[in-house]
Amino acid sequence: MASERLPNRPACLLVASGAAEGVSAQSFLHCFTMASTAFNLQVATPGGKAMEFVDVTESNARWVQDFRLKAYASPAKLESIDEPICAVGHGVAALCCATNEDRSWVFDSYSLTGPSVCELVRAPGFARLPLVVEDFVKDSGACFSASEPDAVHVVLDRHLVTGQNASSTVPAVQNLLFLCGSRK
Repeated sequence: MASERLPNRPACLLVASGAAEGVSAQSFLHCFTMASTAFNLQVATPGGKAMEFVDVTESNARWVQDFRLKAYASPAKLESIDEPICAVGHGVAALCCATNEDRSWVFDSYSLTGPSVCELVRAPGFARLPLVVEDFVKDSGACFSASEPDAVHVVLDRHLVTGQNASSTVPAVQNLLFLCGSRK
């Protein structure tokens, strides 16, 4: 497994959800594996809460187990980060807790994406969701866009890259690589 700290690599933050519904093991594995080839990675969640992986399969169980043993598996507090950020799918909800000292939302003037209401209503736990990202983003003064359910959709705005769903993981990370390359 990659991502031991190397001095010549830029830092990169992977934002994950700290929600009980968990983080897709396969999506996170793809994101982490791709990004670790170019960056020193740090993981962040709201409040620094530990990630719970869901959809762990025989093909990714060993990776998840190994990941949990690494020092970088302990998430930083999202609220304290100011470097390039990439959030995909339900991980975008983690951005909603990032507030300024005056309690305003850090991303209130940004454009971003995340799971659309059309995607969320298909899930059995929709009625129990503590937050609908699309509604929160619009209500907080940012611009939300989405494509068709399950389609690839990525938005890049300043230092923030967001992906609509797990299908958007690879192009979101590719945009993150582009963003970090252009900031040199």
